[in-house]
Amino acid sequence: MKSGLFFSLLGLSAVAAGSDGRALAQEARQGDKPNILLFLVDDMGWQDTSVPFWHDTTELNRRYRTPQMERMARNALKFTNAYASAVSSPSRVSLMTGMNPAAHRVTNWTLYKDRGPDPESRTLRWPEWNVNGIAATPGVPRTTYATMLPELLREAGYRTILVGKAHFGAMETPGADPLTLGFDVNVAGHAAGGLASYLGENNFGNRPGEEQQSPFAVPGLEKYWGEDIFVTEALTREAKKQIDTALWLDQPFFLYMSHYAVHVPLDRDMRFYAKYEEAGLDPREAAYAALIEGMDKSLGDLRDYLKEKGVDRNTVVIFLSDNGGLAAWGRGGRPGTQNFPLRSGKGSAMEGGTRVPMMVEWPGVTEGGTNC
Repeated sequence: MKSGLFFSLLGLSAVAAGSDGRALAQEARQGDKPNILLFLVDDMGWQDTSVPFWHDTTELNRRYRTPQMERMARNALKFTNAYASAVSSPSRVSLMTGMNPAAHRVTNWTLYKDRGPDPESRTLRWPEWNVNGIAATPGVPRTTYATMLPELLREAGYRTILVGKAHFGAMETPGADPLTLGFDVNVAGHAAGGLASYLGENNFGNRPGEEQQSPFAVPGLEKYWGEDIFVTEALTREAKKQIDTALWLDQPFFLYMSHYAVHVPLDRDMRFYAKYEEAGLDPREAAYAALIEGMDKSLGDLRDYLKEKGVDRNTVVIFLSDNGGLAAWGRGGRPGTQNFPLRSGKGSAMEGGTRVPMMVEWPGVTEGGTNC
């Protein structure tokens, strides 16, 4: 059974429960809406983890160290054939709208208004896709207009929070700002699909005093500028604060924890880098493995925080990646082999570009340590 990402999260929860939605109805009768933590990783391949999402452990599974994913897998339903789009924006738009890319027509990554990322061609005519992404208001040219998932959850009483990467709409369009799409809170999300720097000492790519800034500079984290901190850790700390606020307000929360990791640039997370280099990995691959372990630490920190606050038993945790792992450039080794035995990677319709890790943990609903 192949499970794609092109359905709404509430529909996903019903699937994860192995029911036709009866579990959701039961929660409603109990008058206690479950919190939702959607933990989305950027560009993480199907095997970029020590958790095997197959019938056997692979060589790549043995390379990476993700103890927090292992811990979650013991309590979660694991999807061994989960698929997404081959690039970021289409998957993210599908999660927000419940629509397949063939329907929302955001079929490539977005950034610049009215302009796609493909180079000009004298021989090929590119399709008229929605280069400006999504919008919650009608009439924005070359966007898909929809009522977004966070807006529906907000109407149902949830506090809706985005922490990290957004990448829903092109610059200078409404969808570039997650607050226009139904989120009550936006921390560090904007139009760009990547980041200029993971490093706090580099201000995450921001250049104070310079008129021309990189469109990939991470916004909203000024309090960490100049510090020895990785963006993955900074975002995790901000997510904890948002959980606190939702609990203080006595509201169920939808936390869309959307990490910039493990997207390029392959900056070195020195908390984890040395051991991979000492193990003999190519410096780029050692940096990539450290990015993965830093992401894994964030997952564990947030799950631990839910338990500390006493809400872990009433929180649905969904883990997944937006597309397959990077394999075309920027990595160590021969291009196209980083997801072997799957072919190719991010940006390709081959399985290396579309197969992703995915788990759902819903205490009392999903059975731990099981596979779909």
